[in-house]
Amino acid sequence: MSDFLTNLSQHFDSFTHSQKRTANYLTDHMSDFAFSTLESLAEKINVSTTTIIRFARALGYKGFSEMQRDIQAELKHRESLPGRLEDMPSISDNHLLRESIENDIKNIKKTLDVQKDEDLKKAIEIISGARHIYVLGMRSSFAVAHYMASQLGEIKKHVNLIQSIGMIYPEEIVGAGEDDVCIAYLFPRYSKVAATMISWLKEHGVKIILITSLNYGAVSGYGDIMLPCAISSVSYKNSFAAPLCLTNYLIAALAKQNYDEAKEVLSRTESILSQGYYLGI
Repeated sequence: MSDFLTNLSQHFDSFTHSQKRTANYLTDHMSDFAFSTLESLAEKINVSTTTIIRFARALGYKGFSEMQRDIQAELKHRESLPGRLEDMPSISDNHLLRESIENDIKNIKKTLDVQKDEDLKKAIEIISGARHIYVLGMRSSFAVAHYMASQLGEIKKHVNLIQSIGMIYPEEIVGAGEDDVCIAYLFPRYSKVAATMISWLKEHGVKIILITSLNYGAVSGYGDIMLPCAISSVSYKNSFAAPLCLTNYLIAALAKQNYDEAKEVLSRTESILSQGYYLGI
């Protein structure tokens, strides 16, 4: 347990009822405490701003701002690769496979529970009617973005995977504008390059469908539609099982929504592959 959480645990019994409610919320929503204002936190927790200030002082801080800086430092350490490795649960080799798969099943169920029908429907409508579709993912999430682009490119025209090879991403997105959409995968630790591209695209009228983590408060301003996913893992890296399942749904829904176009593009794709792409055929 980190020094901050240890300090919180040691003081918990001495807290007032309102302070205990604040402590419980902090434990489950550290990102909110790290990046939200004092007033918005008080509203979310349903306590007064004074309660949060007294809560901070009870932990030994001069005030809320000093405690918030400490929480930000704690999150920065937890999100670093060494910090994640330190926080890995101790699981025996005999149980690691089961724990890993069961964790992914929980992630998928959580992701299913938090989806909003209206957001999913709107996302399908926007992608279906887009002139060009841009797909973005950096570092680990690039694998899921590549999968989305490859599958979507079989049923939709004008699908562009932003690859940023040689840092030429300005040239890859410079032609984007109104009537276009960007499907962006953005997970902690958030990429500054990805955030810069998303901001530029949004400023130029591109609709942003953001597939991100459950606690997306820090990046909520980047997306027009937010599709949150659970990405917890028994490893030091995020699990992308749930984002991949959501991606599979979007592809299936788009194929159904755009049946005629999907059939045409699949036929054209097959005509290319039939020229001898597969061995023995």
